Amino acid sequence: MITFLIISLILYIIVYKSIGLIHKNKYLNKLKDTRKYLSDQEILAFYTNSKLSEISILELWNEVATNFDVPPGYLRPEDRLAEMGILQIVVDDPKLEDLTDIAIEREKVLNKPIDLESISTLDDYIKAFALKT
Repeated sequence: MITFLIISLILYIIVYKSIGLIHKNKYLNKLKDTRKYLSDQEILAFYTNSKLSEISILELWNEVATNFDVPPGYLRPEDRLAEMGILQIVVDDPKLEDLTDIAIEREKVLNKPIDLESISTLDDYIKAFALKT
């Protein structure tokens, strides 16, 4: 009986990981098919009048991209963090939890209160944590 449970658990994990990989590949292919890859200067153009540090903007942008294993040039400010290549049926995805942990640490370093629940897009994340110039 224990052997059956262990085998079932292993199969479940393999299927779960496979579905996640398939979903992520579809997400990345959709981005590549529908979006032009942006350079750093094109990314910064979204924040031309924001008075935010360019270095800080690019650091945060790349932090999100790295966390979700998405090439940074394919991201856009309106991209929802909860939809970046993760399974839609998973509420507490580890990558989203990792980004939340990073955000909590940033909040401590900046020593300012930030409503983490209000951060849903890449733009929200950057505006919450980017340093001012």
